[in-house]
Amino acid sequence: MGWHASGTYCCTSKTGGSNGATMRFDPEASWGANAGLQCARDFLEPVKAKHPGMSYADLWTLASCVAIEEMGGPTIPVSIFVYGML
Repeated sequence: MGWHASGTYCCTSKTGGSNGATMRFDPEASWGANAGLQCARDFLEPVKAKHPGMSYADLWTLASCVAIEEMGGPTIPVSIFVYGML
């Protein structure tokens, strides 16, 4: 998800990318490059509801780092700013 949130940015049309987490909405949600990611977005929605001050971009980046570590990859240091938390 972390790659798809940023890797789909198109310089020509200025669509895709992380800004505004537009991958949640059509037409971007249904782009072939994002096929199957609705399941992951749905899975993370309860986390977002519990932490509304966390941006979708940060949530998806954090989830990507956790997934890499859980699959045996390296621990990726993450610093997330959540509005309303000190």
